[in-house]
Amino acid sequence: MRYEFLIGLRYLLARRRERFVSVIAFISLAGIAIGTFTLSVALCVMSGFEQDLRARLLAFTPQVTIERADGGVWNPGDLEKKISAIPGVVAMAPYVTSQVMAVSSTDSGAPGLVSGGILRGVEPHDNAVLKELKDTLEVGSLDDLETTHPVTIVDKGVKRVVQLPGAILGKQLAFELGARPGDPVILISPASLGAGIGPPRLKRFVVTGFFHSGMYDFDSTLVFVALKDGRTLLADDASLESGLELRLVNMFDAPAIRDKIAAMAGPDFEVKDWTTANAPLFAALKLEKFTYFMVLLLIVLVAAFNIIATLVMQVMERRKEVAILRTMGAMALSIALIFLWQGAAVGVFGTIIGEGTGFLTSYLVGKYHLIHLPADMFMVSNVPVELNPWNFVLVGVATIALCMLASVYPALQAARLRPVEVIRYE
Repeated sequence: MRYEFLIGLRYLLARRRERFVSVIAFISLAGIAIGTFTLSVALCVMSGFEQDLRARLLAFTPQVTIERADGGVWNPGDLEKKISAIPGVVAMAPYVTSQVMAVSSTDSGAPGLVSGGILRGVEPHDNAVLKELKDTLEVGSLDDLETTHPVTIVDKGVKRVVQLPGAILGKQLAFELGARPGDPVILISPASLGAGIGPPRLKRFVVTGFFHSGMYDFDSTLVFVALKDGRTLLADDASLESGLELRLVNMFDAPAIRDKIAAMAGPDFEVKDWTTANAPLFAALKLEKFTYFMVLLLIVLVAAFNIIATLVMQVMERRKEVAILRTMGAMALSIALIFLWQGAAVGVFGTIIGEGTGFLTSYLVGKYHLIHLPADMFMVSNVPVELNPWNFVLVGVATIALCMLASVYPALQAARLRPVEVIRYE
């Protein structure tokens, strides 16, 4: 071990007559520990919220979608085979989507409450793209979309039993319509109303289940039906597709795979991925996370100023010792390293203490859900936490770098001391 480090540690553990310097050093260490603790916990919580939000968004936002640029239906044909050969694509399924009007029915058969929604016609059986939807179902199952169900309806004052296809609604949308499992609901295509030719296209479904994603935009608008029923309502040709949605091995490969598919498909098709569909939201989250990091780093910066004060007083107190070391042959660089080691030691020990307690706190908050949130105001009922090791590395590097920079000025002042003048006057 180099003697500069040993001397620096000895200076930090000051004797009784220099106890004041040690107190300031302890305050600096405590400030660094508090700063790194706050930074670590804040970044873990922000990363947890980002991860939770990403998971909720991707539950109903396809990782990659392919549609015609003019919005028309199309026959994928050879393009579907080419896409399935791309490494990283594990599932692919057709879908249709459109805005609809949802109308509930009263016991008398008269129309009830009305709400706007977004229809998604999907293939319910063995569809790996819908994995997240299955996880958010509170009532019913996807298999209910494939079969018809007997429902009693009132038509012109007469009750009769009809077979209706199933539909899965968002929990908030069902609440707005006053619909419960087993209730009929009418979906109307607004596009047919705008055409002004003939009666509007509508189809009656029965509510077979609810899903709850925690995202209001999804829970209050989405209606899932079987692909064949969605095509019937929208009058699409059964042999054509409105779009294809893909599921990937690694969702972060979506931009690269999107570019490959766009090159294959040509200008007649529009290829999107989840990063572009929610780009403003994730950009805002990254900016907020960076802002938190910079603001909380000011706590460490204040502690770094305490290190400057501590080392400046150390240099003043140790002028004689520094002069003796220089006369014994110590180089100016060695003298500077003595005080640089002190700043580094305070930074390293403070970082270890702060990040250690921050990791433990974050782990306990995430595992045991120690902090609860009101469910009617937030999408989650507990504070989510993600223990990303890169967050701790970033905090540690930034903290130690600040402490080292704070030690540079006192170290240079000590290295510039002239032994002759110090010995002559002291």
